[in-house]
Amino acid sequence: MNRLPQKSSRALMLCLLVLIMLAPGLLPAYGSSSSFSPVPDDRAMQIDHAGIQTQMTALINYLDSPAYAATTTWEEHIVLAYQLAQQRPPTPLEFLFLNLYRQHEPVSRGFALSVALRGQETETSWEQCAAFLRRVTQSDWAVTPLIRAQAAALSTVPRSYLAITLRQQIISASREPAIATPLTTTVTQPYTEYNIYYGYLHAHSELSDGQGNPLDDYVYARDQGGLDFFSLTDHGELLLIWPWQHKWQDLKDAAEATYAPGQFATLWGFEWSNPILGHINVLNSEDYTNALSDFGLVDLFDYLVARPEAFARFNHPGEYDYLFIEFLHLRLNAAAVPQMVGIENFNKNDGFDQFYYGGSWFTDTPFIDVGNGKGWYLGALGGQDNHSVDYGTRNEFRTAVLAQDLTRESIIDAYRNRRFYATEDKDLQLDFRFEGYPMGSRVTGQPGVPRTFEISACDAGGDTFQEVRLYRDGVLIVTQPVSGNCFQTTLTDNAPVGSSYYYVIVRQNDDNDANGRNDEALSSPIWIE
Repeated sequence: MNRLPQKSSRALMLCLLVLIMLAPGLLPAYGSSSSFSPVPDDRAMQIDHAGIQTQMTALINYLDSPAYAATTTWEEHIVLAYQLAQQRPPTPLEFLFLNLYRQHEPVSRGFALSVALRGQETETSWEQCAAFLRRVTQSDWAVTPLIRAQAAALSTVPRSYLAITLRQQIISASREPAIATPLTTTVTQPYTEYNIYYGYLHAHSELSDGQGNPLDDYVYARDQGGLDFFSLTDHGELLLIWPWQHKWQDLKDAAEATYAPGQFATLWGFEWSNPILGHINVLNSEDYTNALSDFGLVDLFDYLVARPEAFARFNHPGEYDYLFIEFLHLRLNAAAVPQMVGIENFNKNDGFDQFYYGGSWFTDTPFIDVGNGKGWYLGALGGQDNHSVDYGTRNEFRTAVLAQDLTRESIIDAYRNRRFYATEDKDLQLDFRFEGYPMGSRVTGQPGVPRTFEISACDAGGDTFQEVRLYRDGVLIVTQPVSGNCFQTTLTDNAPVGSSYYYVIVRQNDDNDANGRNDEALSSPIWIE
Protein backbone atom coordinates (compact mmCIF):
# COMPACT_ATOMS: atom_id res chain seq x y z
CA MET A 1 0.00 0.00 0.00
CA ASN A 2 1.34 3.48 -0.87
CA ARG A 3 1.99 5.75 2.08
CA LEU A 4 2.24 9.51 2.32
CA PRO A 5 5.66 10.90 3.27
CA GLN A 6 5.82 11.52 7.00
CA LYS A 7 5.92 15.35 6.64
CA SER A 8 2.97 15.36 4.25
CA SER A 9 1.04 13.09 6.57
CA ARG A 10 1.64 15.36 9.55
CA ALA A 11 0.64 18.42 7.51
CA LEU A 12 -2.56 16.74 6.36
CA MET A 13 -3.42 15.72 9.90
CA LEU A 14 -2.83 19.29 11.09
CA CYS A 15 -5.14 20.66 8.40
CA LEU A 16 -7.86 18.17 9.25
CA LEU A 17 -7.47 18.94 12.95
CA VAL A 18 -7.82 22.67 12.24
CA LEU A 19 -10.94 22.11 10.15
CA ILE A 20 -12.53 19.85 12.76
CA MET A 21 -11.71 22.16 15.68
CA LEU A 22 -12.47 25.49 14.12
CA ALA A 23 -15.28 25.03 11.61
CA PRO A 24 -18.32 22.82 11.33
CA GLY A 25 -18.19 23.60 7.60
CA LEU A 26 -16.22 25.79 5.25
CA LEU A 27 -19.29 27.65 4.04
CA PRO A 28 -22.18 28.93 6.12
CA ALA A 29 -25.46 27.41 5.01
CA TYR A 30 -26.88 29.26 2.00
CA GLY A 31 -29.66 31.59 3.02
CA SER A 32 -28.95 31.33 6.74
CA SER A 33 -27.21 33.63 9.17
CA SER A 34 -24.33 32.69 11.41
CA SER A 35 -24.57 35.87 13.51
CA PHE A 36 -24.35 35.47 17.29
CA SER A 37 -27.05 37.42 19.15
CA PRO A 38 -26.45 37.31 22.90
CA VAL A 39 -29.27 39.75 23.69
CA PRO A 40 -32.27 38.77 21.55
CA ASP A 41 -34.53 41.50 22.92
CA ASP A 42 -32.37 44.36 21.52
CA ARG A 43 -34.88 45.08 18.78
CA ALA A 44 -37.52 45.94 21.37
CA MET A 45 -35.21 48.28 23.29
CA GLN A 46 -34.68 51.98 22.79
CA ILE A 47 -31.25 52.29 21.20
CA ASP A 48 -29.14 55.38 21.95
CA HIS A 49 -27.84 55.82 18.42
CA ALA A 50 -25.65 58.82 19.22
CA GLY A 51 -24.11 57.12 22.22
CA ILE A 52 -23.45 53.89 20.33
CA GLN A 53 -21.85 55.79 17.46
CA THR A 54 -19.57 57.64 19.88
CA GLN A 55 -18.47 54.47 21.68
CA MET A 56 -18.01 52.43 18.52
CA THR A 57 -16.06 55.23 16.84
CA ALA A 58 -13.69 55.38 19.79
CA LEU A 59 -13.18 51.62 19.64
CA ILE A 60 -12.67 51.66 15.85
CA ASN A 61 -10.09 54.44 16.19
CA TYR A 62 -8.22 52.31 18.72
CA LEU A 63 -8.30 49.22 16.51
CA ASP A 64 -6.95 51.25 13.59
CA SER A 65 -4.23 52.87 15.71
CA PRO A 66 -0.48 52.12 15.48
CA ALA A 67 -0.50 51.17 19.17
CA TYR A 68 -2.92 48.29 18.63
CA ALA A 69 -1.21 47.21 15.40
CA ALA A 70 2.10 46.99 17.24
CA THR A 71 0.72 44.30 19.56
CA THR A 72 -1.62 42.43 17.23
CA THR A 73 -1.01 41.07 13.74
CA TRP A 74 -3.75 41.25 11.11
CA GLU A 75 -4.25 37.48 11.37
CA GLU A 76 -4.57 37.63 15.15
CA HIS A 77 -6.98 40.54 14.83
CA ILE A 78 -9.28 38.50 12.57
CA VAL A 79 -9.42 35.72 15.17
CA LEU A 80 -10.00 38.21 18.00
CA ALA A 81 -12.77 39.97 16.08
CA TYR A 82 -14.71 36.75 15.51
CA GLN A 83 -14.06 35.50 19.04
CA LEU A 84 -15.39 38.71 20.59
CA ALA A 85 -18.22 39.29 18.11
CA GLN A 86 -19.46 35.73 17.59
CA GLN A 87 -17.81 33.85 20.46
CA ARG A 88 -16.03 31.48 18.08
CA PRO A 89 -12.97 31.56 15.84
CA PRO A 90 -13.45 32.35 12.15
CA THR A 91 -13.88 29.44 9.76
CA PRO A 92 -10.98 28.84 7.37
CA LEU A 93 -13.06 30.42 4.59
CA GLU A 94 -13.83 33.56 6.62
CA PHE A 95 -10.16 33.82 7.54
CA LEU A 96 -9.03 33.41 3.92
CA PHE A 97 -11.68 35.83 2.63
CA LEU A 98 -10.51 38.69 4.85
CA ASN A 99 -6.85 38.00 4.12
CA LEU A 100 -7.37 38.01 0.35
CA TYR A 101 -9.72 41.00 0.44
CA ARG A 102 -7.12 43.06 2.32
CA GLN A 103 -4.49 42.31 -0.33
CA HIS A 104 -6.44 44.32 -2.91
CA GLU A 105 -8.62 46.76 -0.98
CA PRO A 106 -7.33 49.17 1.69
CA VAL A 107 -9.60 47.79 4.40
CA SER A 108 -9.04 48.62 8.06
CA ARG A 109 -9.17 46.54 11.22
CA GLY A 110 -12.46 48.24 11.96
CA PHE A 111 -13.74 46.74 8.70
CA ALA A 112 -12.80 43.25 9.92
CA LEU A 113 -14.81 43.85 13.11
CA SER A 114 -17.81 44.96 11.05
CA VAL A 115 -17.58 41.78 8.97
CA ALA A 116 -17.42 39.62 12.11
CA LEU A 117 -20.37 41.43 13.69
CA ARG A 118 -22.71 41.30 10.68
CA GLY A 119 -22.20 37.62 9.88
CA GLN A 120 -24.12 37.00 6.65
CA GLU A 121 -26.23 40.14 6.94
CA THR A 122 -25.73 42.87 4.34
CA GLU A 123 -25.26 45.54 6.99
CA THR A 124 -24.07 45.85 10.57
CA SER A 125 -27.06 46.84 12.70
CA TRP A 126 -27.48 49.19 15.66
CA GLU A 127 -28.63 46.20 17.70
CA GLN A 128 -25.47 44.25 16.96
CA CYS A 129 -23.32 47.24 17.96
CA ALA A 130 -25.30 47.76 21.17
CA ALA A 131 -25.04 44.12 22.23
CA PHE A 132 -21.34 44.08 21.42
CA LEU A 133 -20.59 47.20 23.48
CA ARG A 134 -22.36 45.71 26.52
CA ARG A 135 -20.11 42.63 26.42
CA VAL A 136 -16.77 43.92 25.15
CA THR A 137 -14.41 46.65 26.30
CA GLN A 138 -11.12 47.88 24.90
CA SER A 139 -9.19 45.73 27.37
CA ASP A 140 -10.68 42.59 25.79
CA TRP A 141 -8.67 43.24 22.64
CA ALA A 142 -5.62 41.41 23.91
CA VAL A 143 -3.86 38.52 22.19
CA THR A 144 -3.79 35.39 24.31
CA PRO A 145 -1.72 32.25 23.63
CA LEU A 146 -4.93 30.55 22.40
CA ILE A 147 -5.70 33.40 19.97
CA ARG A 148 -2.13 33.31 18.71
CA ALA A 149 -2.28 29.53 18.23
CA GLN A 150 -5.62 29.71 16.38
CA ALA A 151 -4.29 32.40 14.03
CA ALA A 152 -1.16 30.35 13.34
CA ALA A 153 -3.19 27.19 12.70
CA LEU A 154 -5.60 28.95 10.33
CA SER A 155 -2.63 30.36 8.41
CA THR A 156 -1.45 26.81 7.65
CA VAL A 157 -4.66 25.63 5.97
CA PRO A 158 -3.67 25.12 2.30
CA ARG A 159 -5.52 27.20 -0.26
CA SER A 160 -5.66 24.10 -2.45
CA TYR A 161 -7.80 22.29 0.13
CA LEU A 162 -10.16 25.25 0.32
CA ALA A 163 -10.31 25.45 -3.49
CA ILE A 164 -11.37 21.81 -3.82
CA THR A 165 -13.97 22.09 -1.06
CA LEU A 166 -15.32 25.41 -2.31
CA ARG A 167 -15.64 24.16 -5.87
CA GLN A 168 -17.52 21.06 -4.74
CA GLN A 169 -19.91 23.03 -2.53
CA ILE A 170 -20.53 25.83 -5.02
CA ILE A 171 -21.16 23.48 -7.93
CA SER A 172 -23.44 21.30 -5.84
CA ALA A 173 -25.44 24.42 -4.94
CA SER A 174 -25.62 25.63 -8.55
CA ARG A 175 -28.91 25.46 -10.35
CA GLU A 176 -29.66 25.78 -14.04
CA PRO A 177 -33.43 26.25 -14.38
CA ALA A 178 -35.02 27.24 -17.65
CA ILE A 179 -34.78 30.91 -18.56
CA ALA A 180 -37.81 32.55 -17.01
CA THR A 181 -37.41 36.12 -18.27
CA PRO A 182 -36.89 37.53 -21.78
CA LEU A 183 -33.31 37.92 -22.94
CA THR A 184 -33.95 41.52 -23.98
CA THR A 185 -36.15 44.34 -22.75
CA THR A 186 -37.60 45.17 -26.17
CA VAL A 187 -37.85 43.32 -29.46
CA THR A 188 -35.05 44.56 -31.71
CA GLN A 189 -36.30 45.55 -35.15
CA PRO A 190 -34.14 45.33 -38.29
CA TYR A 191 -32.86 48.48 -40.02
CA THR A 192 -33.55 50.63 -36.97
CA GLU A 193 -31.32 53.72 -36.86
CA TYR A 194 -29.43 54.40 -33.64
CA ASN A 195 -27.27 57.11 -32.17
CA ILE A 196 -23.92 56.20 -30.65
CA TYR A 197 -23.07 57.32 -27.12
CA TYR A 198 -19.85 56.82 -25.17
CA GLY A 199 -19.27 56.03 -21.51
CA TYR A 200 -18.89 53.08 -19.16
CA LEU A 201 -20.37 51.60 -15.98
CA HIS A 202 -17.40 50.75 -13.75
CA ALA A 203 -15.87 53.36 -11.44
CA HIS A 204 -15.36 54.05 -7.72
CA SER A 205 -15.57 56.98 -5.32
CA GLU A 206 -14.68 57.67 -1.70
CA LEU A 207 -17.80 55.69 -0.76
CA SER A 208 -15.59 52.60 -1.04
CA ASP A 209 -11.91 52.66 -2.06
CA GLY A 210 -11.87 55.51 -4.59
CA GLN A 211 -11.55 59.27 -4.33
CA GLY A 212 -13.92 62.20 -4.48
CA ASN A 213 -17.49 62.50 -3.25
CA PRO A 214 -19.99 60.89 -5.60
CA LEU A 215 -21.70 64.09 -6.73
CA ASP A 216 -18.41 65.70 -7.77
CA ASP A 217 -17.35 62.47 -9.49
CA TYR A 218 -20.44 62.37 -11.71
CA VAL A 219 -19.89 66.02 -12.59
CA TYR A 220 -16.24 65.34 -13.44
CA ALA A 221 -17.18 62.43 -15.72
CA ARG A 222 -19.59 64.74 -17.55
CA ASP A 223 -17.57 67.96 -17.75
CA GLN A 224 -13.93 66.88 -17.84
CA GLY A 225 -14.32 63.30 -19.06
CA GLY A 226 -16.77 64.21 -21.81
CA LEU A 227 -18.80 61.05 -21.22
CA ASP A 228 -22.36 60.70 -22.46
CA PHE A 229 -23.31 58.15 -19.80
CA PHE A 230 -21.65 56.99 -16.58
CA SER A 231 -22.14 55.10 -13.35
CA LEU A 232 -20.29 54.77 -10.08
CA THR A 233 -20.20 51.16 -8.90
CA ASP A 234 -18.66 51.17 -5.44
CA HIS A 235 -17.77 47.93 -3.67
CA GLY A 236 -20.83 46.49 -1.93
CA GLU A 237 -18.68 45.17 0.91
CA LEU A 238 -17.66 48.74 1.79
CA LEU A 239 -20.95 50.57 1.24
CA LEU A 240 -22.38 50.14 4.71
CA ILE A 241 -19.81 49.13 7.29
CA TRP A 242 -21.54 50.89 10.19
CA PRO A 243 -25.25 51.72 10.66
CA TRP A 244 -24.70 55.48 10.88
CA GLN A 245 -23.44 55.54 7.28
CA HIS A 246 -25.78 55.96 4.29
CA LYS A 247 -23.43 55.39 1.37
CA TRP A 248 -25.82 53.52 -0.92
CA GLN A 249 -28.38 56.30 -0.71
CA ASP A 250 -25.64 58.91 -1.24
CA LEU A 251 -24.58 57.10 -4.42
CA LYS A 252 -28.13 56.94 -5.79
CA ASP A 253 -28.77 60.58 -4.86
CA ALA A 254 -25.67 61.69 -6.80
CA ALA A 255 -26.81 59.78 -9.89
CA GLU A 256 -30.28 61.31 -9.69
CA ALA A 257 -28.93 64.84 -9.12
CA THR A 258 -26.78 64.75 -12.27
CA TYR A 259 -29.18 62.95 -14.59
CA ALA A 260 -30.05 65.24 -17.51
CA PRO A 261 -31.96 63.44 -20.29
CA GLY A 262 -30.53 64.31 -23.68
CA GLN A 263 -27.28 65.55 -22.14
CA PHE A 264 -25.94 63.11 -19.55
CA ALA A 265 -27.40 59.72 -18.63
CA THR A 266 -26.47 58.45 -15.18
CA LEU A 267 -26.97 55.07 -13.57
CA TRP A 268 -25.98 53.67 -10.20
CA GLY A 269 -24.62 50.31 -9.19
CA PHE A 270 -22.30 48.30 -6.99
CA GLU A 271 -19.47 45.85 -7.42
CA TRP A 272 -19.88 42.40 -5.87
CA SER A 273 -16.22 41.89 -4.99
CA ASN A 274 -15.44 38.30 -4.11
CA PRO A 275 -11.64 37.85 -3.86
CA ILE A 276 -12.01 34.13 -4.59
CA LEU A 277 -14.78 33.99 -7.22
CA GLY A 278 -14.23 37.32 -9.02
CA HIS A 279 -15.89 40.72 -9.33
CA ILE A 280 -19.26 41.46 -10.94
CA ASN A 281 -20.94 44.85 -11.36
CA VAL A 282 -24.70 45.08 -10.82
CA LEU A 283 -26.57 48.09 -12.23
CA ASN A 284 -30.04 49.55 -11.81
CA SER A 285 -31.08 47.72 -8.64
CA GLU A 286 -32.95 49.48 -5.85
CA ASP A 287 -30.89 47.78 -3.15
CA TYR A 288 -27.48 46.13 -3.06
CA THR A 289 -25.71 43.09 -1.73
CA ASN A 290 -22.11 41.99 -1.26
CA ALA A 291 -19.88 38.94 -1.27
CA LEU A 292 -20.07 38.66 2.52
CA SER A 293 -23.82 38.11 2.71
CA ASP A 294 -24.21 36.53 -0.76
CA PHE A 295 -20.97 34.62 -1.07
CA GLY A 296 -21.49 32.20 -3.95
CA LEU A 297 -22.16 32.92 -7.60
CA VAL A 298 -25.49 31.15 -7.30
CA ASP A 299 -26.40 33.54 -4.46
CA LEU A 300 -25.64 36.57 -6.63
CA PHE A 301 -27.48 35.12 -9.61
CA ASP A 302 -30.50 34.43 -7.38
CA TYR A 303 -30.29 38.06 -6.23
CA LEU A 304 -30.35 39.20 -9.88
CA VAL A 305 -33.24 36.96 -10.93
CA ALA A 306 -35.30 38.33 -8.04
CA ARG A 307 -34.68 41.86 -9.41
CA PRO A 308 -35.50 41.73 -13.13
CA GLU A 309 -34.88 45.45 -13.52
CA ALA A 310 -31.18 44.92 -12.71
CA PHE A 311 -28.43 43.80 -15.08
CA ALA A 312 -24.82 42.83 -14.51
CA ARG A 313 -21.46 42.16 -16.18
CA PHE A 314 -18.25 40.22 -15.47
CA ASN A 315 -15.31 42.46 -14.50
CA HIS A 316 -11.57 42.15 -15.32
CA PRO A 317 -11.60 38.36 -15.82
CA GLY A 318 -8.43 36.53 -14.84
CA GLU A 319 -7.44 38.89 -12.03
CA TYR A 320 -8.89 36.91 -9.09
CA ASP A 321 -8.20 33.31 -10.04
CA TYR A 322 -6.17 32.49 -6.89
CA LEU A 323 -7.96 29.21 -6.31
CA PHE A 324 -8.57 28.53 -10.02
CA ILE A 325 -12.34 28.97 -9.66
CA GLU A 326 -12.87 32.62 -10.72
CA PHE A 327 -16.46 32.83 -12.02
CA LEU A 328 -16.08 29.01 -11.95
CA HIS A 329 -14.47 29.76 -15.32
CA LEU A 330 -17.80 31.02 -16.69
CA ARG A 331 -19.79 27.89 -15.99
CA LEU A 332 -23.29 28.57 -17.30
CA ASN A 333 -26.15 29.55 -15.02
CA ALA A 334 -29.16 29.65 -17.33
CA ALA A 335 -31.34 31.72 -15.00
CA ALA A 336 -28.80 34.57 -15.04
CA VAL A 337 -28.34 34.65 -18.82
CA PRO A 338 -30.85 37.46 -19.51
CA GLN A 339 -29.20 39.80 -17.00
CA MET A 340 -25.50 39.00 -17.43
CA VAL A 341 -25.02 41.22 -20.45
CA GLY A 342 -21.29 41.33 -21.04
CA ILE A 343 -17.67 40.87 -20.03
CA GLU A 344 -14.87 43.41 -19.82
CA ASN A 345 -12.30 43.57 -22.61
CA PHE A 346 -10.51 46.55 -21.11
CA ASN A 347 -10.01 47.64 -17.52
CA LYS A 348 -8.04 50.60 -16.19
CA ASN A 349 -5.17 51.00 -18.71
CA ASP A 350 -5.15 47.32 -19.67
CA GLY A 351 -6.81 46.87 -23.03
CA PHE A 352 -7.42 44.15 -25.57
CA ASP A 353 -3.84 42.90 -25.25
CA GLN A 354 -4.63 41.53 -21.80
CA PHE A 355 -8.33 40.73 -21.89
CA TYR A 356 -8.73 39.59 -25.51
CA TYR A 357 -5.44 38.71 -27.17
CA GLY A 358 -3.97 37.44 -23.90
CA GLY A 359 -6.31 34.45 -23.82
CA SER A 360 -8.14 33.25 -20.73
CA TRP A 361 -7.37 31.11 -17.70
CA PHE A 362 -5.73 28.03 -19.23
CA THR A 363 -6.20 28.62 -22.93
CA ASP A 364 -5.49 31.07 -25.75
CA THR A 365 -9.25 31.53 -26.20
CA PRO A 366 -10.39 35.05 -25.21
CA PHE A 367 -12.63 35.33 -22.15
CA ILE A 368 -15.60 36.54 -24.22
CA ASP A 369 -15.38 33.43 -26.39
CA VAL A 370 -15.03 31.12 -23.39
CA GLY A 371 -18.28 32.53 -22.01
CA ASN A 372 -20.22 32.54 -25.25
CA GLY A 373 -18.96 29.07 -26.07
CA LYS A 374 -20.57 27.86 -22.83
CA GLY A 375 -23.97 29.34 -23.63
CA TRP A 376 -23.84 32.87 -22.21
CA TYR A 377 -24.85 35.80 -24.42
CA LEU A 378 -22.03 38.17 -23.52
CA GLY A 379 -21.38 41.45 -25.28
CA ALA A 380 -18.01 43.24 -25.54
CA LEU A 381 -17.56 46.06 -23.05
CA GLY A 382 -15.09 47.52 -20.58
CA GLY A 383 -14.64 50.04 -17.79
CA GLN A 384 -11.92 52.40 -16.65
CA ASP A 385 -12.43 51.13 -13.09
CA ASN A 386 -11.31 54.50 -11.75
CA HIS A 387 -10.08 54.78 -8.18
CA SER A 388 -8.75 58.31 -8.71
CA VAL A 389 -10.64 61.35 -9.96
CA ASP A 390 -9.90 60.69 -13.65
CA TYR A 391 -13.27 59.52 -14.97
CA GLY A 392 -13.04 59.61 -18.75
CA THR A 393 -9.63 61.30 -18.69
CA ARG A 394 -7.65 58.22 -17.62
CA ASN A 395 -7.52 57.11 -21.28
CA GLU A 396 -9.62 56.98 -24.43
CA PHE A 397 -11.10 53.53 -23.73
CA ARG A 398 -14.88 53.60 -23.95
CA THR A 399 -17.94 51.39 -24.16
CA ALA A 400 -20.10 52.71 -26.99
CA VAL A 401 -23.82 51.96 -27.10
CA LEU A 402 -26.29 52.07 -29.96
CA ALA A 403 -29.35 53.76 -28.48
CA GLN A 404 -32.38 55.70 -29.66
CA ASP A 405 -31.67 58.69 -27.41
CA LEU A 406 -29.58 59.75 -24.46
CA THR A 407 -31.87 58.73 -21.63
CA ARG A 408 -31.39 56.31 -18.79
CA GLU A 409 -34.05 54.02 -20.24
CA SER A 410 -32.38 53.89 -23.65
CA ILE A 411 -28.92 53.20 -22.21
CA ILE A 412 -30.36 50.37 -20.11
CA ASP A 413 -32.19 49.02 -23.16
CA ALA A 414 -28.96 49.06 -25.17
CA TYR A 415 -27.14 47.12 -22.46
CA ARG A 416 -29.94 44.60 -22.05
CA ASN A 417 -29.96 44.06 -25.84
CA ARG A 418 -26.13 43.85 -26.08
CA ARG A 419 -26.08 46.78 -28.52
CA PHE A 420 -22.65 47.98 -27.50
CA TYR A 421 -18.98 47.59 -28.37
CA ALA A 422 -15.61 48.14 -26.70
CA THR A 423 -13.34 50.71 -28.32
CA GLU A 424 -9.82 51.96 -27.68
CA ASP A 425 -10.65 55.21 -29.50
CA LYS A 426 -13.06 57.59 -27.78
CA ASP A 427 -14.91 58.67 -30.94
CA LEU A 428 -14.84 55.55 -33.14
CA GLN A 429 -18.31 54.81 -34.52
CA LEU A 430 -19.11 51.19 -35.44
CA ASP A 431 -22.23 49.52 -36.81
CA PHE A 432 -22.36 45.75 -37.42
CA ARG A 433 -25.50 44.06 -38.79
CA PHE A 434 -26.96 40.91 -40.29
CA GLU A 435 -30.01 41.41 -42.50
CA GLY A 436 -30.54 44.75 -40.77
CA TYR A 437 -30.33 43.37 -37.23
CA PRO A 438 -27.65 45.15 -35.13
CA MET A 439 -24.94 43.72 -32.93
CA GLY A 440 -26.38 41.96 -29.90
CA SER A 441 -29.30 40.48 -31.85
CA ARG A 442 -30.43 36.86 -31.80
CA VAL A 443 -31.82 35.95 -35.21
CA THR A 444 -32.71 32.89 -37.25
CA GLY A 445 -30.67 31.94 -40.29
CA GLN A 446 -31.26 29.30 -42.92
CA PRO A 447 -28.89 26.33 -42.58
CA GLY A 448 -26.20 26.09 -45.24
CA VAL A 449 -27.02 29.48 -46.79
CA PRO A 450 -24.10 31.98 -46.91
CA ARG A 451 -24.40 34.74 -44.32
CA THR A 452 -23.53 38.30 -45.28
CA PHE A 453 -22.83 41.02 -42.72
CA GLU A 454 -22.85 44.78 -43.17
CA ILE A 455 -20.14 46.79 -41.39
CA SER A 456 -19.76 50.56 -41.32
CA ALA A 457 -17.37 52.66 -39.26
CA CYS A 458 -16.29 56.28 -38.94
CA ASP A 459 -13.90 58.20 -36.74
CA ALA A 460 -15.07 61.66 -35.74
CA GLY A 461 -11.47 62.68 -34.97
CA GLY A 462 -10.25 61.89 -38.48
CA ASP A 463 -8.27 58.73 -37.67
CA THR A 464 -8.18 56.33 -40.61
CA PHE A 465 -8.95 52.62 -40.76
CA GLN A 466 -6.69 49.76 -41.80
CA GLU A 467 -8.74 46.54 -41.78
CA VAL A 468 -11.89 44.79 -40.59
CA ARG A 469 -11.99 41.15 -39.47
CA LEU A 470 -14.99 38.82 -39.14
CA TYR A 471 -15.01 36.04 -36.53
CA ARG A 472 -17.29 33.03 -36.26
CA ASP A 473 -17.46 31.45 -32.78
CA GLY A 474 -14.20 33.20 -31.94
CA VAL A 475 -12.36 31.96 -35.03
CA LEU A 476 -11.15 34.45 -37.65
CA ILE A 477 -12.76 33.65 -41.02
CA VAL A 478 -12.40 36.83 -43.13
CA THR A 479 -9.96 39.78 -43.15
CA GLN A 480 -10.53 42.73 -45.47
CA PRO A 481 -8.37 45.86 -45.91
CA VAL A 482 -10.22 49.19 -45.67
CA SER A 483 -9.15 52.83 -45.89
CA GLY A 484 -10.19 56.36 -45.03
CA ASN A 485 -11.74 57.69 -41.85
CA CYS A 486 -15.12 56.21 -42.85
CA PHE A 487 -15.94 52.97 -44.65
CA GLN A 488 -18.83 50.65 -45.48
CA THR A 489 -18.36 47.06 -46.52
CA THR A 490 -19.84 43.57 -46.41
CA LEU A 491 -18.23 40.34 -45.27
CA THR A 492 -19.64 36.88 -46.00
CA ASP A 493 -19.40 33.53 -44.29
CA ASN A 494 -19.71 31.18 -47.25
CA ALA A 495 -19.64 28.02 -45.13
CA PRO A 496 -21.88 28.55 -42.09
CA VAL A 497 -22.03 25.65 -39.66
CA GLY A 498 -25.44 25.94 -38.05
CA SER A 499 -25.95 27.95 -34.88
CA SER A 500 -23.04 30.36 -34.46
CA TYR A 501 -22.20 33.80 -33.16
CA TYR A 502 -20.27 36.42 -35.15
CA TYR A 503 -18.42 39.61 -34.26
CA VAL A 504 -16.02 42.01 -35.96
CA ILE A 505 -12.85 43.83 -34.98
CA VAL A 506 -11.93 47.02 -36.85
CA ARG A 507 -8.33 48.29 -36.74
CA GLN A 508 -7.14 51.86 -37.30
CA ASN A 509 -3.80 53.24 -38.49
CA ASP A 510 -2.97 55.05 -35.24
CA ASP A 511 -1.87 53.91 -31.78
CA ASN A 512 -3.17 56.48 -29.30
CA ASP A 513 -2.59 54.27 -26.27
CA ALA A 514 1.03 53.60 -27.35
CA ASN A 515 0.82 49.87 -26.65
CA GLY A 516 2.55 48.85 -29.87
CA ARG A 517 -0.69 47.76 -31.55
CA ASN A 518 -2.96 50.04 -33.55
CA ASP A 519 -6.23 51.06 -31.92
CA GLU A 520 -9.19 48.74 -32.40
CA ALA A 521 -12.87 48.30 -31.62
CA LEU A 522 -14.51 44.96 -30.79
CA SER A 523 -18.22 44.55 -31.49
CA SER A 524 -20.70 42.55 -29.48
CA PRO A 525 -21.75 39.39 -31.32
CA ILE A 526 -24.77 38.63 -33.46
CA TRP A 527 -26.16 35.18 -32.63
CA ILE A 528 -27.63 33.23 -35.55
CA GLU A 529 -29.60 30.18 -34.50
